[in-house]
Amino acid sequence: MNWGWKDFLTSRQTKYGLNTALYILAAVAIVVILNLIAVRIPTRIGKFNTNWQWDLTSNQRYSLSQETVQILSNLNQDIEILYFDRQDQFGNLRDLLDQFPVQSRHVKVTYVDPDREPNQANQYSVKTYGEVIVAAAGKTDRAKGTKEEDIINSVIRVLHGETKTVYFLQGHGERQMDSTERLGYSEAKKALEEVSYKVETLSLLQEKPEVPLGASILVIAGPQKELLDSEIEAIRTYLKQGGRVLLLLTPMTPPKVVSLFKEFGADISNNLVVDVSGIGRLFGTDELMPLALQYEDHPITKDMANTATMFPFANSMKETAEPAPGAAFQLIAKTTTQSWATKDVNAKEVSFRKGTDIEGPVALAGAGTYHDPSAPMAIQGRYVVLGSADIISNAILSFNGNRDLFLNSIAWLASQEDLISVRPKDPDDRPVQLTPEQLRAVKYFALVLMPLVIVAGGLGVWWKRRG
Repeated sequence: MNWGWKDFLTSRQTKYGLNTALYILAAVAIVVILNLIAVRIPTRIGKFNTNWQWDLTSNQRYSLSQETVQILSNLNQDIEILYFDRQDQFGNLRDLLDQFPVQSRHVKVTYVDPDREPNQANQYSVKTYGEVIVAAAGKTDRAKGTKEEDIINSVIRVLHGETKTVYFLQGHGERQMDSTERLGYSEAKKALEEVSYKVETLSLLQEKPEVPLGASILVIAGPQKELLDSEIEAIRTYLKQGGRVLLLLTPMTPPKVVSLFKEFGADISNNLVVDVSGIGRLFGTDELMPLALQYEDHPITKDMANTATMFPFANSMKETAEPAPGAAFQLIAKTTTQSWATKDVNAKEVSFRKGTDIEGPVALAGAGTYHDPSAPMAIQGRYVVLGSADIISNAILSFNGNRDLFLNSIAWLASQEDLISVRPKDPDDRPVQLTPEQLRAVKYFALVLMPLVIVAGGLGVWWKRRG
C-alpha cells in the first residue's frame, strides 16, 4: 500500500491533529493577550504616560488616584521611594509602587531587604519590615502606612517642607479639634496633619485681639455664641491684610459674623436647607442632609464633577448685592432643583412656602477674594464659606466628596493649588449577605443538583454509545 504526503495531509487523523493544534494556538494567544492586559507594561510616549492595565473595579482601587497622578506629573525634582521588607514580601506593595515611576521620570522606586542591605536600613533608621521612606533633595520622610494615601502624603511633606499653621477659633461654642465624638473634628485635624499642616487653636478673647502673623488659615467652625466687636474687627483686619479664612455655618450663625461676611460679598442670612429630591435616600440620608451635586468652575471644585458632598443641617448663601470695594465672592456648589431654604429654622413641618422660602437650587458653598484697592497687588485675602459645620465632623468627613472639598478649600486658601484634587478612596467593602434559605439553596445546588446533572450527563453518553 502506497502512502504519500497527499494521503497524509488528507487523512482524518491529520485533520483532527491540525484542528487540535489550531485550538491550542488560539487558546495560548488568548491567554497571552489576557496577561498583557492584566500585567502592567509601563511605557512613555512623549509626554504621555501609559500603563497597559485595565482596572475594572467600581472605585478604581488598582489605579492611582487623581491626586497622586497630578502630584507626580508635576514634579520638577527627583524623589526616591524606598520600600524596606524581606525580599519575598516585595510583592505586597510592588503592584502599587511600580505605578509611581510611570507618572514621572523624576520618581525612582527602590526595594530594599534590610537583612541583606543593613547599611541602607541603618542610614534611614529602619527598624521594622514594611516601612516606606520618601527621599528628595536631602530630606526624608517616613510614610505613616503603606496605602497609596500614606505614601503620597509623605511625598507632599517632602516637597512642601514649610509647615503652614491652621488656627481654629475657640471661645464661642465652636467644635473641638481633639473630640472623637460623632460631631467632633479629630478626623479633620488628622487629615490636615497628614498633609503637613500644623493645627492650633486660637482665642481672640483678650484685651487687644489679633490673629497671629504666622497664621496661614483661620477656621471659624460653627460658633454658637456672638463674637465681641473687637474679635470681629481683628478678623476683618486679618482678611484685609491678606489673611485666609474658612467659615463653617450653622442655621444659627451669630449676627455679627453674618454681617462681617456680607461686607465681603457672602450673604449668609440664617436659614435651613431642605432637599426632597430623594437622591439623599440612596446614601441613607433625609431631607435635612442635602447633597451638593452641581459645581461651578473654580479651583476648589474643578475636579469634583459627579461627586456628591453632604451638608447636614445646612445654611444656604448667595452673593451680596453691593459688597465692599475689592471683594469678589463666587458660589461654587449647589443643591438640586428639588430643594429650598426656609428662614423658619425651627419649623416642625417640612413643606415649601412659595413667596417665603428660597427656591432651589440653592448654594451650599462659596469662595471669595479681597484686595484692598490701595494696597499692593500681591496682597490678596481669601475666604471660603461652607454651609454646614457638620460637613467635616467625624461622622460625615469620610462621605464621598466631603474630605476632598474640605482639603481642597484648605489648599486653595493656603495658595497650594497643586494639592487640589480628588484623593484616593478606601476600597469598597461589599460582603455578600445570604439568608438561611439562600444558604440552603446554595448547599443543595452544590452538593446535590450539580452531581446529579454530571451523573445524568454521563449516563446519557453511556446509553447513547451502548445503543
